[in-house]
Amino acid sequence: MTECKSSAWIGLDVGKKTFSAAIDLPADGRRRKLTDIPCREFARTPRGVEDFLAWAEKTAAGLPAGIVMETTGCYSQHLADWIGKSRPSIPVTIENARALHAFIQSLNLPHKTDRLDAQAIARFGTERRPEPSSRPSPAILTLRELSRERAALIKVRTELQNRRDSLSTEVARRHNARTLATLTTQIEMLDDEIRACVVEDTQLLAEVHVMTTMPGVKFVSAYSILAEIGSLKQYSAKELSAISGLCPRILDSGTSVHSSYLSRRSSARLRQILYLDSVIATRKIPVLSEFYSRLVSKGKRKMTARCACMRKMLLMLRAMVVAATPYSENFEKNSASA
Repeated sequence: MTECKSSAWIGLDVGKKTFSAAIDLPADGRRRKLTDIPCREFARTPRGVEDFLAWAEKTAAGLPAGIVMETTGCYSQHLADWIGKSRPSIPVTIENARALHAFIQSLNLPHKTDRLDAQAIARFGTERRPEPSSRPSPAILTLRELSRERAALIKVRTELQNRRDSLSTEVARRHNARTLATLTTQIEMLDDEIRACVVEDTQLLAEVHVMTTMPGVKFVSAYSILAEIGSLKQYSAKELSAISGLCPRILDSGTSVHSSYLSRRSSARLRQILYLDSVIATRKIPVLSEFYSRLVSKGKRKMTARCACMRKMLLMLRAMVVAATPYSENFEKNSASA
């Protein structure tokens, strides 16, 4: 469908309660004015999706269509799920918000409204023809939500623990202790749910088992990494570097601008996990220790060297998972250049 030139592209601007839909229809030898693109607003509910699909099929008049929307967390994902359940044959793309924002800015529109955004997103589909997004497996989605919920509870518990010694009244200390006990119980229940989720999925269990053989990577780290980006087998080394946000973004212009920094185009939680694990792994894995020392000796900042070790560590984990081979000294030498 994405290769067909005579196709309609539907752009969705998704909100909490409603979404705006615009359909960019092919024009005969001319470019349709952006504000002339048909657009309507619908409720972001299963019933609203049915109304939208009926309107889209009538407006597209039998032309093949693709849907593109920006990432808006659970709102866009729920909408994509409803569309997929009702019309599985329609490809749906959830596009990076940064790419859509840059495209809309390039149009130099006089206003910013939900209607204009939907029309601009539809034009993005017509010009760029993005590939359909792949939906993570139910096990990964469940693991991701449980993992993030656990991290949120631990953050709150840590804040309360840090405040405990500063409380001077008995009433405040008593409430603090009760809340801490409740949070600890909830975290333990989440741990049980997470273990059950990992054990029930053979692929997840196999990857976690292999990953935990690397020094510094514990069960929590292994399942958290998989929860954020899915199976490591689905990526090439280059793709994994990009999706982790650990690859450098180079700025090079003229004679005065020469710098680079991390792209950070992914989950910040993933990089947090890798940072904590790399502290131990760099001390216990010779190839990472030598790599870190070599970068620092060349004048690289310690944080820059640490991020480079995080990337190499992630690539080593991928190589272990792809080969289904636990960590060992011999495997370390073979996968150092992964």
